[in-house]
Amino acid sequence: MTSRPTIAIVGGGIGGLCLAIGLSKHSHLLHVAVYEAAPAFTEIGAGVAFGPNAQRALRLISPAAEQAFHAQRTPNLTPGFERTWFDFHCGVQGPRYGEQLGKVENQTGQQTAHRARFLDELARLVPPEIAHYGKRLVEIVEGSNGGDGDGTGDEGRVVLRFADGTTAMADCVIGADGVHSIVRKYLLRSPEHQHLAKPAFSGSQAYRGIVPMDVAREKLGLVANDSHSWVGDGGVVINYPIDFGRLLNVVAVRIGKERWEYDTSVVKASREEARREFAHWGEVPQKMIDLLTEPWLYAVLHHHPAPFYYTGRVAMMGDSAHAMTPSEGQGAAQAIEDALVLTTLLGRVKTAADIEPVLAAYDAVRRPRSQRVVETSQECMVVFSFRDGVVNGDRDKWRELWRERMNWIWDVDLEAQNREALMVLDKLRAVNGR
Repeated sequence: MTSRPTIAIVGGGIGGLCLAIGLSKHSHLLHVAVYEAAPAFTEIGAGVAFGPNAQRALRLISPAAEQAFHAQRTPNLTPGFERTWFDFHCGVQGPRYGEQLGKVENQTGQQTAHRARFLDELARLVPPEIAHYGKRLVEIVEGSNGGDGDGTGDEGRVVLRFADGTTAMADCVIGADGVHSIVRKYLLRSPEHQHLAKPAFSGSQAYRGIVPMDVAREKLGLVANDSHSWVGDGGVVINYPIDFGRLLNVVAVRIGKERWEYDTSVVKASREEARREFAHWGEVPQKMIDLLTEPWLYAVLHHHPAPFYYTGRVAMMGDSAHAMTPSEGQGAAQAIEDALVLTTLLGRVKTAADIEPVLAAYDAVRRPRSQRVVETSQECMVVFSFRDGVVNGDRDKWRELWRERMNWIWDVDLEAQNREALMVLDKLRAVNGR
């Protein structure tokens, strides 16, 4: 009897775990292993947004995965805000300060989850025997047996070498190892593509902090209950509730920075520094920044588009493939869409020889859409800063832009996307005579 092909998932974040959960329904066909660098599955950051497409993708991967989100979700708290993504206002001092540009709405409204707690919920759905912790990937070797280092034998298989000196072998490797992905560096290692291997500074930097809701309400009043976005010259200041309304997430982003001045992508900052950056902003954004007693300053990173998401039997997904700015709230959503398509395609694998056409179909379907979201997310930052050259903060143009701008993202037919991927796979198999 032919052994089941082994699928190695590198990285146990939201995307990697969603893929592991999806593939668990194909355990009779596939052996799955998840390799996580940390001692446990972990996520960095406070809140993660889930738009309508993310929630539908979770449901299609596994109803239990959708319930994991529902168990941790925090919606807007005020009646009338149930469908609100963000309520936009002019944030800069001057005659237009406080002017409502309008609410942008969708089927679910702004719904967030505490990253670490949501990940805990997902981890409960992953069979414990497939999870391997403390496995920081340092090298990938294709077509090697991995045992004696001579690079011979086991043609087509992939060897993973970890920092602890251990190795693992797989028929397929999916990199879900985040914005600083080792798998991405491997895939884009050629001189022609090396410049695309690392994330790039997007020109934006974000001051972030989490505030107890009672403190936030004392300062902001009802504004603290819901998702608000104050936009204007060179920046955006947002807030939304997390942790079942017990906490408020506050993010103040400066847009249009020429360079990132620090050696690491996250540094400790000060409230005074954030105040200086937003000194020309109005009362409510200033109050929001005053809540950031000990903010962290983040470089907002993204990836320039890779020409492919796979080579051979190695592929990348999520932030490894298409890290994006958070302006459209689509980072996790696009990773989950990747997981859904990969779950659908890998479910058709019977032997290791089936893997490369599967990854080619995944690349053909997911790369164009996910890279378009990266592009529009960067454009969104510029729109927020009133520097796009078209809308420039004009209220009527703003409302016209946002009336349908997000629909292609939120309203995607995910089942049609799956069908397209399977159709591409069938065509590839026909060409290859399989």
